[in-house]
Amino acid sequence: MTQKCTRNPIPSSKHKGNGAIKFIIIVVLVVCVVWVVNSMEKDPSGPVEQCPWVEADRIVNDISAINLPQSPQISMDKVKGISQKITSEDGQDRGRLLVEIDPEGLVGATWKATYKEGSYEKQFTASCAGNIDAEKLYEDENDVDPSKLFFITKGNFQLRAFQQGNARAGGGDAYIVGWISPDGTATGTLVLAPDKKKTKIYKWGN
Repeated sequence: MTQKCTRNPIPSSKHKGNGAIKFIIIVVLVVCVVWVVNSMEKDPSGPVEQCPWVEADRIVNDISAINLPQSPQISMDKVKGISQKITSEDGQDRGRLLVEIDPEGLVGATWKATYKEGSYEKQFTASCAGNIDAEKLYEDENDVDPSKLFFITKGNFQLRAFQQGNARAGGGDAYIVGWISPDGTATGTLVLAPDKKKTKIYKWGN
C-alpha cells in the first residue's frame, strides 16, 4: 500500500503584501478620523481681537485677582467711560458701543443697533462683563507696547429680525475686547459668536 505525500501550501508573498497594504490603509483612515474629530472639537484660535475666547480665562471671579494698571499704562483712579460708534466694513451704521471701567478694574459693556439689511429690519442688543488685565501686553508685527491697557468682557447678544410682519429671533455669545492708550483713546473689537467657527467681528475705536 502506497501513501501519497502531501505538501502544505506555502503562503503567497502576494497575499502577505496585500495584507500589509490593507493594514496601512486602515491605520491611515483611523488617524484621519481621529484628526477630523479633534479638529471639530477644538475652538479656532487666533489673535484675541478675532478669537477672544483664547483669553477668556483672564476674566476673574475674584475682584482681588484683577491685575491693575501700572505706569506707563493709564491710571484708573476714577470711572473710565468709552462711547464708540460701530460701523460695518462698508461704512454702514451698526449702533453704538458703551464701555465703563471702574477703578477696581471691573468692566461692563453694552451694544445696541437697529438697522435695515435687505428686506429685514434687525435689532441687536448685547451685554458683557469682565475686567482689565494689565499683564497682557499689546504687540503687533512691529513692536510690543507696554503702555496699552487690555480689557476683555464676555456675555451674550440677542437678535430680532422683522420681515413683513414676521419676526425671528437668535443670539449667542458676545465678546467685547479693547486696548486703552495712556491718553484715554481706545480701540478694540466686538465679536458675535453664535458658533465659534462662524463669527461676526466689528472693529471700533480711534
